[in-house]
Amino acid sequence: MSAATALLQLRYTEIRRTWRIWVFPAVVLFFAITGPPSARFVHEILGVALGGDDAITLLVPDPTAIDANLQWSGNLTQIVILVVAVFAAGSINSEIRNGFAAVTLVKPASRATYVLTQALALFGFVIVVAFLGAIVSALLTLALFGEVAWAALFGATAVWVVLAAVVIAASFLASTLLDAAAGAAGIGIGAFFLLVLLGIVPVLARYTPAGLISLPGAVAAGASGLGPALWWPVVTGLALAVILLLAAVLNFQRREI
Repeated sequence: MSAATALLQLRYTEIRRTWRIWVFPAVVLFFAITGPPSARFVHEILGVALGGDDAITLLVPDPTAIDANLQWSGNLTQIVILVVAVFAAGSINSEIRNGFAAVTLVKPASRATYVLTQALALFGFVIVVAFLGAIVSALLTLALFGEVAWAALFGATAVWVVLAAVVIAASFLASTLLDAAAGAAGIGIGAFFLLVLLGIVPVLARYTPAGLISLPGAVAAGASGLGPALWWPVVTGLALAVILLLAAVLNFQRREI
């Protein structure tokens, strides 16, 4: 068994035996379950919130299955992504503090393998949970609306996964730079909000990872003809994630543990 395979198995065992296996799926499942009903009963919710003012609720269009997709993509982009940043932030520095990194690296495993397998394990976990959540959301949408835009829902989730890769990589880099998990989480979250700010500029939203902020919503809504506006942010986002991970590896190789 190679060192990479052994470390990957170790990482997935850690996920199964720690709070990660419960907390992140619980957050995703919560939004998968609550999103479609929130979209379906938006008029009733507004009516209660506004004290029965029907004049305002009449201004809101009748909900459709696309609205449920938008609820899902919005929750992923606005809330779940922040949880991902926190998850990744303590990956390296916490294991340096508790001595696990030093013990592991005594064995025939390179520092690059140590970082990359940990990132791959977390990324794989996020992908599986995100798409399972998308399936739950789709089934509830089908039950409530009688239809579901499967391609739009899964496409939006796939685009969000690329955004998650960028945030995970940024948090991993921060985790090799800082000793405090809170500080690393702050940098990961800060990277997300930097993309939000850059996404305000149309040319950056079209050709850089900043476009990953609005793309899940556009795909969830079934927008067609995105073309370069879809592929440029996705490709550059994946490239940025790789660059950040390589930077994390280089920094970890120089760091004393």
